[in-house]
Amino acid sequence: MAAGAIVGDGAWLGELRRELFALLAGVFAQARSRLAAFAYIGALLAEPGERKSCWQLAEQAGHATPRRMQALLAEHRWESKDALRALQRFIVAFLGDPGAFLVLDETAELKKGDQTVGVARQHAGITGQVENCQTVVFAAYVTPRAHALFDFRLYLPRAWFRGRARRRRARVPGWVRFATKPALAAAMVAAAARAGVPFAWVAGDEVYGRSGRLRRACEKAGKGYVLAVPVNFAVRLPPGRRVPVSAMARLVPAAAWETRSCGPGCKGHRDYAWAWAATASPRHWVLIRRRPGDLPDLAFFYCHVPRGRPVTLTILVRAAGKRWPVEECHQQGKGQAGLDQHQVRTWHSFHRHTVLSMCAQALLAVAAARPAPGDARSGGSPGQPAAWRDTGKLPASAADPPPGDDPGLVKVSVPEARRLARLASATISRATRELGCAWSRWRRRHQARARWHHYHARLRQPHRSPVLQPRYLPAVELEANGERRQDCDGEDQQGEAYGPAAAGCRRRLACRVRCGHGVHASRTGRVASGTAGAGLRRTR
Repeated sequence: MAAGAIVGDGAWLGELRRELFALLAGVFAQARSRLAAFAYIGALLAEPGERKSCWQLAEQAGHATPRRMQALLAEHRWESKDALRALQRFIVAFLGDPGAFLVLDETAELKKGDQTVGVARQHAGITGQVENCQTVVFAAYVTPRAHALFDFRLYLPRAWFRGRARRRRARVPGWVRFATKPALAAAMVAAAARAGVPFAWVAGDEVYGRSGRLRRACEKAGKGYVLAVPVNFAVRLPPGRRVPVSAMARLVPAAAWETRSCGPGCKGHRDYAWAWAATASPRHWVLIRRRPGDLPDLAFFYCHVPRGRPVTLTILVRAAGKRWPVEECHQQGKGQAGLDQHQVRTWHSFHRHTVLSMCAQALLAVAAARPAPGDARSGGSPGQPAAWRDTGKLPASAADPPPGDDPGLVKVSVPEARRLARLASATISRATRELGCAWSRWRRRHQARARWHHYHARLRQPHRSPVLQPRYLPAVELEANGERRQDCDGEDQQGEAYGPAAAGCRRRLACRVRCGHGVHASRTGRVASGTAGAGLRRTR
C-alpha cells in the first residue's frame, strides 16, 4: 500500500510539473535557458536547506558549477513578464473561479547592504519596525480550494529617484517611475481585469483601503472590494455629512451586532461580532468588526458591491475573512520556495528569481488544493491521490466524545506536499521512502486530532454576547452645518433611547440623539436613519 501511495504521489506531482513546464517552454527561445529554468524550479522544491542561492540550487540540480543558474538570472534572454503570464494561466486553469478574490499585501525581504535593487530604510511588516529591506507588493489568487501568489510589483522608494546613478547600477529600466504601493496594487488589479482573469472581489489592509485610486480601479473593472480602513477614514452619510468610521460605531444599536464566522481556522471558526452601515452611496457600505466582549478592538472595512450583484452581511463577512491567505502565501513562498533567499542585485535578476519562486509555490498550492465541487473522482482533482484529501473528523457539539484511535487525516498542506515531492523524486532506498511516507501520515493524523480538540474547546466555551458596554463609549463630536455638536444629555441605557429629543420615540433601540431622533431600528430589522443617522442595517 505504501509503495502504491508513493507512486501516486509522484505521478500527480509529475503531471502538474509537466503542465507548468509546457506553459513556460514558449518563454525561452533557447534550450539551455529552458532547461536551466526547469532545473531551477525543481531545485527550489528539492533543496532542503534554508538558503537557496545559485550555489545550493546548482548543486541540487547536479550541475558542476553555479554558472548556468547565474546566467539564467542575469544573462540569458527571456522576459520575466512572459513567464509570469504563463504562471497565471496555470493557476487559472486549475484554480479558476468566477467568485475568486484578488488579495493585496506587501512583504519585506531584509537585507544587509544597500546595493540590491529597491533596498532602503523603510517599514518592514515582518518585524513591525523600520529596517533595511526590499518591499514587494503581491497579489494572491484566493479561492475556497487553494491560494497562490499571482502577480507582484517591486516597490522602489523615493530615495531611489534622487539620482540616476543608483538606478543605473541596479539596471532599473528607464521607463520605471516612482509609484506608491496602492498605485502598484491598482496596476495589478487593472492588469488582471484586462487579461480576463476570473475574480469578483479585491481585499487588502489599511495601506490599500485608504487609496482612492485603487478603489476607483476596482469599480471601473466592475469588481467588488472589502478593504480595511483606518479609524479616521471619512465616509459620507445619507444626510450628506462626512464623519469618520470610528464615529459610525457609536451609531450601531446593540441588537444590530451579530456574531458570525469569517472562516474556519486551525483552532476553530474565527468568530467576531459584525455590524454594517449604509453610506450616501447605494453601492458602498462600512463593515465593522470587533471581538465579542472587547469593544476597544474595532476594525473597519469599506465595501463596494457592483450593481446587479446581491449584498448581504454574510457575503461581506466572508469577503473580509479572505484577506489572510495572502500572509500564508508569503510564508509558503519564503519557507518552501526560497522567495526571499536570493542573492541577486539587479532589476531583471530579481524579477526572474521571483517569478520562478512563484512557480514553485503555485505548483505546491495546486497539488494540495481541495477537491473541486461536484468532482465525481474519488481522489478530488483529476490525478490527485485519494489519500491527499481531508478525512479528519470535527465535533458537532460540545457533548461529542473524542474521536478515538482514528481521528482521520487533514488534507495535505503545502509544506507536506513539498516533503512528498522530495520523497517521490529523491534517490533513496525503498525503506527510507516508506518511512518518510509513514511519518507524513502520522503528522496529518496528529494534526487532525489536535484540530478536533481545538474545535471542541471552542464549542465548550460559553457564548459571549456582543453587547456594547456604555462605559467604553467616549463622547464623539460630529460636525453639522458648520457647528460642532455633542451627544444630547441623558443616561445611556442598553436598548433605550436617551436625551430629551428621543423621549417620544416609540420604535427605539439604542437610539443615539445628535440633533434629531438619531438612528432607530424598526421591527423588520431595517434600521432607519434620522438627521445624524448612518442608514444602519441588520439582517434578520
